[in-house]
Amino acid sequence: MTIPRATEITSPEPRSSRRRVPSVLRCILAIFALKTSLKIRGYVWTLAWIRRDVASIPLVRDVDTAFVKTAEWSVAMAAAFYPGRAQCLERSLVLYYLLRRQGIPVQYCHGVQPFPLVSHAWIEYQGEVINDVPERVREFARFPDQLP
Repeated sequence: MTIPRATEITSPEPRSSRRRVPSVLRCILAIFALKTSLKIRGYVWTLAWIRRDVASIPLVRDVDTAFVKTAEWSVAMAAAFYPGRAQCLERSLVLYYLLRRQGIPVQYCHGVQPFPLVSHAWIEYQGEVINDVPERVREFARFPDQLP
């Protein structure tokens, strides 16, 4: 008998009673924690930490797209008010983390443009880019998925 992985488990009904859009303040704190982790521990360790933290959370179906877009708006506002800079990497990892903690099946994506050499990160939900413009994302060669 095999035990299904957390990413294979889906609950039939969304946990709407417990699901809340993250506040701008919570997003600012999450950006601070993530930037600190990236600076002290590095990219690989930070991705591993996020992967471990969300691995046991079952994915839910039938999530309202408006909820996902509102969460993205909260992260965008937090990045705008954050003292310092919150680039696409920090914004995307925070959005991924906050949505996955609620069981929403989003995908973290990372790509590169060869000339001029530029990298970019974004989040997709149901195959659609939610925190960037799809035309901009098409300019980048996508790396293999790094987070579940």
